Amino acid sequence: MIIIIIHKSIQQKLNNQNSSGQGLVETALILPVLLIVLTGLLEFGFLLNDYLTIQDAARNAARFSSDGLYYSTDSNQDCTGSDSTLDFNRQTACLVERELAHERPEITLQYGTGDDIVVSSFSIVGGAGGGTPTVSARYPDSDGWSRAQDLSQGNAQVSKFDNSWVISKLSSNAPSTGLVLVEIYFNYKQKLALPWITLFIDDPLLIHNYAIMPLVSAEPTPVYED
Repeated sequence: MIIIIIHKSIQQKLNNQNSSGQGLVETALILPVLLIVLTGLLEFGFLLNDYLTIQDAARNAARFSSDGLYYSTDSNQDCTGSDSTLDFNRQTACLVERELAHERPEITLQYGTGDDIVVSSFSIVGGAGGGTPTVSARYPDSDGWSRAQDLSQGNAQVSKFDNSWVISKLSSNAPSTGLVLVEIYFNYKQKLALPWITLFIDDPLLIHNYAIMPLVSAEPTPVYED
């Protein structure tokens, strides 16, 4: 009887040890996978936060410029103070920079590395009466105005959108109008930069975001016939 009890006790201890050993092995196998998933989600969260921040900056800048004069120009590159620039494109770019500077952590565009702000203004002749809307003019040109080029920096970007893309966003019977397009290019540098993330996602990763708003000053001048 005593021998049987001792045997059962030893067997129970062996079973407990085997169970603990199995749990350790399973944990060792699963833990790296969990770390990869968690760090990937964390990095994606940082990326999404920057993307949404840039989107808001583009939208606010385009909204601010919607009642500006697209033809207003000067040689002043200053964005601050009472004597700041009156140039339409520079004012738009300056607002983007100020918006991003207020973020925490701050987002700074590094001109010369591919970061850029591109501004384009359009005059649209409407398709009322059965016609198709057309771009009658684009300012300053098809490439758009580049902040990096304005600051004499390299790696200036150009607009990703041609006139046909703009027309595709309008209904076929859209009236004549003016539009301002603000595009932001930003090289997102990974916060964690772990090798199993950089293996699949570029570091830095170029983000492109944009916003388009009505622009009263760019509306085509109506021609009246007697």
